[in-house]
Amino acid sequence: MTGTEGDVSDVQLILLLSLVGGALSLDATAAFQMMLSQPLVAASIAGLVVGDAATGLVVGAALQLVWMGVLPVGAAAFPDGAVSGVCGVGASVLLARSGVPAGLAVACGIGIALVAGAAGQRVTVWVRRANVRYSNLAEVRAEDGDPGGVRTAVILGLGTRFVASAALAAAALAVSLLLRPLAALRVPGVFPTTLWAAPIGAAALMIKGKGVEKYFIAAGLVAGLAMSFLA
Repeated sequence: MTGTEGDVSDVQLILLLSLVGGALSLDATAAFQMMLSQPLVAASIAGLVVGDAATGLVVGAALQLVWMGVLPVGAAAFPDGAVSGVCGVGASVLLARSGVPAGLAVACGIGIALVAGAAGQRVTVWVRRANVRYSNLAEVRAEDGDPGGVRTAVILGLGTRFVASAALAAAALAVSLLLRPLAALRVPGVFPTTLWAAPIGAAALMIKGKGVEKYFIAAGLVAGLAMSFLA
């Protein structure tokens, strides 16, 4: 992992990526809807921001495979793909710059990203409840002859989504700093392959298909890990 990420402190990097995650999360349903919130795109943007485009593409591709069947439509409480992608890249970079082996850093980053994305479902539910209150407020003000209530409700809705997603991203990135003791680990030949085992394992846990599909994916994970130790 190379780039300009070493020019800023960890706190500055977390704040910067949190703002990026909050802004990109607006693209899901609140505004724009230009597919910028997809994990692959969001992670690639985060990679460019921290000066590590390669990690952005690797993390984004892995997360896109996991969240590929998730679409922000209807009343579904969807994971936050934008925050997931940004946190995956940010956590990978933060760990790598502290001395954690590159493959392990990215694998941990993907794991943190998956947790952050899943937590985004709860955030989505909370934001929607807040939007209902804003809508009711706008309706009351409109009945009183104040059309500005609609504009206020829209601004509050956008602001709530941005702040909630940015806070989630900041929390997830801060958690990654707790994994820095992994820098002491040195197991040649294992961690680069584990990079690819991480999203496969996540898919085995998260897939919603038939039970037999989980067994096949789990078997693939075990085989991949075995090959990594034999490599």
